[in-house]
Amino acid sequence: MFNNEGNFVGQICHIEAAMPGGERFNPSMSNEARRSFENLMLMCYDHHIETNKEQVYPVSRLQEIKRQHEEIYSNIDRFVHQMQSTIADVTSGIVVGKVSSLKTLYIEVFGEELREPEHVDEEVTAFNAAIDKLASLSPDAKQIFAISLSRAKYELNFLGRETENIYVDPYEIERVTQLDRNNLHSIFQEIERSGILSLDNLDDGQPIFGSSSLGVEFAP
Repeated sequence: MFNNEGNFVGQICHIEAAMPGGERFNPSMSNEARRSFENLMLMCYDHHIETNKEQVYPVSRLQEIKRQHEEIYSNIDRFVHQMQSTIADVTSGIVVGKVSSLKTLYIEVFGEELREPEHVDEEVTAFNAAIDKLASLSPDAKQIFAISLSRAKYELNFLGRETENIYVDPYEIERVTQLDRNNLHSIFQEIERSGILSLDNLDDGQPIFGSSSLGVEFAP
């Protein structure tokens, strides 16, 4: 009923035509009956044209379509309940597996298992906790988190060497995703609230992952 610009484009259509020559015109019907609520239907343009096929859409069929539609939407409480029943947390049904060892990960990254035995349980617990936090993110936040990490860069020290801090340019993420700036900032806030990482600014104003406060801000 609305186009991409938000304009209402629904059309009020006659079941039995208003004028001679129209679809399903009934010469015995009065003008008052032709414009009565019982003879009118609200349709989008495509379906209005489709119902011009009189053999497929006789009066009886359109009246039944109108009756069924009004039965669904005339009961406001039931309609609201139906709408609410379709709204769900898309993350609630996600089931994630737990890791019992990070041995394979360490070998793939470092070429060997560089772990002290007493630290294994601690690291596995932390890893599983991070998985749970990641699973709780909205689909959009998961995607932005992945894109941000793939484009993250190491901060350089005064000697031009890489440090342990990594940062991401939110303007770069905005450009590559073409998301609305306010929407993107809201997603960054969701990621920060999850505790997976936090965002702050470098001395030159560049946002950085890994510090304690949120500092990703966009200029007006």
